[in-house]
Amino acid sequence: MYVGEAPVIAEVPHTHRRMALAACATACILGLFAALFVATRPAAAAKAHNANVHYACSAPNSAHVPCHFSTPSGNIRCLWTPSPNTVVCELLATGRAYRLRPAGKAKAVAVHLERRGETLPRSQQLVFPESLSCQDTRTTMTCNQDEGFGEFKLAPKSSHAA
Repeated sequence: MYVGEAPVIAEVPHTHRRMALAACATACILGLFAALFVATRPAAAAKAHNANVHYACSAPNSAHVPCHFSTPSGNIRCLWTPSPNTVVCELLATGRAYRLRPAGKAKAVAVHLERRGETLPRSQQLVFPESLSCQDTRTTMTCNQDEGFGEFKLAPKSSHAA
């Protein structure tokens, strides 16, 4: 193109323009349907999944009744008691057990919990009165003071208390 000359615009037949426009419109519509499908699937699956979720230690009057619970694999059993407010968990394979109260550090204890209790869904967090909480994975249990420094973790390969 030289200075002073008008740009040249290529002429495209009407049928080619219509076909190109229709192809673009179809691609856009398919893209929107795909985006809607992907966006609604997880929400529908979450609703179906949450319909069957059981929250352990949450029955009526549960703040006043001891609660037995365990990891999904069953290798760790725990007991929460309202008076005194404590959580005790035992790793069955090793017999290692810890107790945690709302204040102070976790302590190693000798205990044998017979009852498996309620099986926690994976990654559920239980919150107890006076800022105690426990969270599980399939094979580990971590309990801590939400407003303090005491905590313990029981796991098949690495357990500790602080």
